Amino acid sequence: MSETRIDPTAMGLLFIGFITLVIGLFGIDVYSGGLPGALTSSDSYIGAGVFAVALLGGIALAIIALFAYKANSNFGASLFGWIAVSLLLVAAFGGAFAGLFNLDLSVSWFLWIVIAIFYLVFTVWAFLAGTPKLLLGILVITALVFLFLGLALNAETADSMKTMFLIMGIFGILDFLLATYLGLALTEECAKCGKFKVF
Repeated sequence: MSETRIDPTAMGLLFIGFITLVIGLFGIDVYSGGLPGALTSSDSYIGAGVFAVALLGGIALAIIALFAYKANSNFGASLFGWIAVSLLLVAAFGGAFAGLFNLDLSVSWFLWIVIAIFYLVFTVWAFLAGTPKLLLGILVITALVFLFLGLALNAETADSMKTMFLIMGIFGILDFLLATYLGLALTEECAKCGKFKVF
């Protein structure tokens, strides 16, 4: 029987790609006609989906952080652990847990900006650790996703809120593309075929 190995970095990046695609589509949906005041409403299927994906993605990335820890990757364990915490915070504001914590999404804008700052801290750490340059871009773009979420929730008008959600959505989809590409490029199967380059 052969021993199966899991590459936590590739798996984590593919999860991040999936999660940021959902977040990106949500931001674009809010801009194109969704009601910004009803972000936590169960009437919005994409809105409810964001909170479910944040919950399940946060749990999955916490498990991936444990795999990274077992692989002796301090950076990977810390990064995926931080991403798991930030996603679980998103999940705490809506969906199944909206009533459990009694948190108000409309006054949480500062929390998302603080989370964005910590993504920038991880970007500096990634640079100092010599990780692929594409990961630096992914971390900066993820910081921008959370920054524009915070700015959207602190917007003075509905139009500026929708514009901030649109920008968040565009960055979310860009994050999906980059994280998915890097996740695939880091897998053994794609590395052997030489189709995806890690840069």
